[in-house]
Amino acid sequence: MARPRQPTRAYDSAGRKAAAARRRLAIVESAKRLFEERGWSGTSLRAVAADAAVSQKTVEAHFGTKAAVLQAAVDFAIRGDLDSTPMPQREAVRAMEGAETAAEMLARHAAHLRSVNERSAGIARAVEEAATRHPTVHELWQRMNRNRSFGVAWAARTLRSKPGLRPGLSERDVETILWVALDWGTYRTLATHAGLDGDGYEEWLRTYYAATLLGGRPRKLLAPSDRT
Repeated sequence: MARPRQPTRAYDSAGRKAAAARRRLAIVESAKRLFEERGWSGTSLRAVAADAAVSQKTVEAHFGTKAAVLQAAVDFAIRGDLDSTPMPQREAVRAMEGAETAAEMLARHAAHLRSVNERSAGIARAVEEAATRHPTVHELWQRMNRNRSFGVAWAARTLRSKPGLRPGLSERDVETILWVALDWGTYRTLATHAGLDGDGYEEWLRTYYAATLLGGRPRKLLAPSDRT
């Protein structure tokens, strides 16, 4: 006589996926912080695992290699989350596309750049510094620059389709102006040497855009201690 079949234990798929997502986020956040502080050479998978309070095998299971961890940290810093949705398909970009005027688009672009550069300027510097010495990191740095070139070209093309842009600007003129705004070095200089906080950086961008792309009169920029 056949034995009665024992009921199987319910497999908590949703719970396991949520736990795996939390571990992945912890790993990426730790990797971002360590790469920013220690650079490529000074950061190991063991150190990332210890900082994230997981095993090194867990890090390897999620990402495989140190280079893959760095790439995930860069993507996380630029996008602001672990969602794989490309930047051109995200809401912030669609909002810029939907702007009715050049001024409206540039205001949204300034806010977008602030959020991106606040998160990513530190790890971008780590990648740039290591790119000359490590071929794997060099490939990542090249990819980051290709993405920036795409972003500049997209913004220039989209902006020139909006009313209100300063007359006489060629597409190359607009791209050159946007490169200065987009550059991580610009953000780091303004934050470190000019003493601008996030609000000050966004205000600087808006003033820069008004003067160069809209033809507006530059406003006085206030130091952080002067703002109310």
